[in-house]
Amino acid sequence: MNIKYLEHKVRFLTNEKGQKTDVLIPLIVWEKLISLLNEKLSENSNTKAELIAELKQSLLDAQEGKTFPLEELWEGIE
Repeated sequence: MNIKYLEHKVRFLTNEKGQKTDVLIPLIVWEKLISLLNEKLSENSNTKAELIAELKQSLLDAQEGKTFPLEELWEGIE
């Protein structure tokens, strides 16, 4: 599935002012998008044990004074 394919399959719904409000896509495209999204989410998801371990390490780091200025933590996040 590529962008050119999608451009010809997507339809828009508009309101009375002609503004786009919704998108209609073929069911097969929707199912593929959901499948890809689920794959990405499962690739990036941490297990409960990993999250707890990271949280414990963060607390230990904070107790030892290993902290960062808030501005530094937000760098690169948009």
